[in-house]
Amino acid sequence: MNRALVPLRCVWIAACLGCQSPRLGAAKPVISAPVIAQGSTEASPSEPSTLEQKAVVKDQERARRRYEEMLAKMTAAVDDIAAAYGSPSFLQVFTNDPERADALKARLAAAGSDGTVRKEIEALKKEREDLLNDIALRQRESRRLTEKLSRQRMAMDALASAAAQAREVLEASVP
Repeated sequence: MNRALVPLRCVWIAACLGCQSPRLGAAKPVISAPVIAQGSTEASPSEPSTLEQKAVVKDQERARRRYEEMLAKMTAAVDDIAAAYGSPSFLQVFTNDPERADALKARLAAAGSDGTVRKEIEALKKEREDLLNDIALRQRESRRLTEKLSRQRMAMDALASAAAQAREVLEASVP
């Protein structure tokens, strides 16, 4: 018999047993067909065997204990996370379906990354604005330095032409 634990099935089994778990509340006994795992054979309901009934009860009790153990470990992990990080938001999902688990992980990553993407977009917009301001500042500085350079060239040209005129005057005055 396949013994894969499925938390939702364990809750159902606990309810069938009529257990008085504080997490589950007072469960009422439920009459239902036994849960048959894949690959197992079902005994005919008209001829129940006491050994089979005892085995089913034993299996259900073991499943309930394993479920409670798993839940206790998960609660301890949640408490550790809360103690380490304050009170973060988180989601607990129990499934034994790998395809469904992958789909839930992808959806959760997309939902979680939505906030991250928005923050990154805002940071990139701010960085872009800062870079545009920096470019504008450097362009103004470049224009200022270009104008200063052209003024200095004009002054040097004026000084060179004055020196050339002075040389011509000296050459003309010296016989």
